[in-house]
Amino acid sequence: MKRIKVIIWGIAVIMLGITLFVVLGKENSTDKPKYTTYTVKTENTRYFNGVVQEDQKQAVSQDVKSADETLVASYVNSGDPVTKGETLFSFYNDMTSEINGVNLEIKQAQLTIQELNKTTDKNTDYQIELAKDQEALNDAQDKLNKLNKEQNRVVTAPINGTYYESAGHSYIYGSPIIVGNVNEFSVDKIKLGKEVSVIKNNGKKITGSYTKKDSIPYNNGAVSYYHFQVSTDEELPYGMHVQIKNQSKGYKIPEAAVKSGDTVYLVRNGKKHERILNLTKSGHYYYAKEGIKAGDKLVLF
Repeated sequence: MKRIKVIIWGIAVIMLGITLFVVLGKENSTDKPKYTTYTVKTENTRYFNGVVQEDQKQAVSQDVKSADETLVASYVNSGDPVTKGETLFSFYNDMTSEINGVNLEIKQAQLTIQELNKTTDKNTDYQIELAKDQEALNDAQDKLNKLNKEQNRVVTAPINGTYYESAGHSYIYGSPIIVGNVNEFSVDKIKLGKEVSVIKNNGKKITGSYTKKDSIPYNNGAVSYYHFQVSTDEELPYGMHVQIKNQSKGYKIPEAAVKSGDTVYLVRNGKKHERILNLTKSGHYYYAKEGIKAGDKLVLF
């Protein structure tokens, strides 16, 4: 009989334990409500490669044009900045004999016109003769101007830029710009006027913007490619390789995760925590540049 009582009490204790476990389990489950959440993803940032090149390039020469011509002076050294129209080189070619001959032509034409103007009968023949003599004078004066330029020839800078000598050749390089290329699948990411971050080869970031994009591909094989250009306020050295980073809108947040236009709720340890963010809206999404990070879970309402 005593053994039966012990068994009964044992069963009662087990049943009590099961009951407590079920009850407490339910209470704990109500303490940790389930939320529908959205996981914040990494910023969708685009990177492109570029190299600093000149926006235009013009050849100039300090070579003489004939055996009779000599280089008088060179006014620039490699690496000097120049402005359009600035004299780079001057030459001399003795054209004294030719110039004297043309001066005689000019004097003769002037005398002929003077004599013709002494006539009192300004008829049609006079007008025709005067026009011929005036044309001869103008031609002789044009010839003299050309001879003077040829005798004292100068080479001027065709564009603003920097003068460089390389392998026996001379060039004027225009303003340094960043040139890159992009394939047909990413060309829509290059938006003219859009601000970008330019990462120099030393890791320093500067600001730039897209200024030009090809409308026709330079290579249309299996995949088409397009050139684009980026300008910066800071002048970069020719040949520097850089990375171009499109400015990100920030971390994307769906409308269903935002309350009152600026509030989200983060889920941590099963509980939600209010967070007020500086948000911008684009389409059906909001974007935040700070206050949250990739991997955060936001409550969807």
